Parts: sequence; C-alpha cells; structure tokens
Amino acid sequence: MEDPIEEIARQTVRAWPDLALGSRTARPKAWGALAAHGVTALRERLGRAPTDAERRALWSALWRAAGEEPGTDR
Repeated sequence: MEDPIEEIARQTVRAWPDLALGSRTARPKAWGALAAHGVTALRERLGRAPTDAERRALWSALWRAAGEEPGTDR
C-alpha cells in the first residue's frame, strides 16, 4: 500500500502542474501555493489538521514530486 503522504504529493503536483513548474523554476509564491494545496488535501484525507511532522513530511514529498519532470511517475 502506498504512503498517503507520497500519494497526496503526487496528486497535488499532477493537479497543479503550473505550480510544480513554478516551484522548479523559483517563481515567486508558486511553492507556497503548491504546499497550501497539498496541506489542504492532506487535511481532507485525515479528517483533521495534520501534525507538524505530517506537514513537514508532505512538504518534503511535494518538493521531491515537484522537482521531477512531468510524466516520470508513470
């Protein structure tokens, strides 16, 4: 079974490819917006606010997923 944090990170990057690209190219505010979408998705999945450790794990997974070229996760 897949780690839900990794799954949410990949889903967020697929849903917001413009923000993932902006994160890779250091476009202002792109990373913050991508991270916010991911945290919102994680909160919905958990049914509660994520812990600090869960949020940090998601940010790490999002950063890795955003750094991959589109289509490399297939």
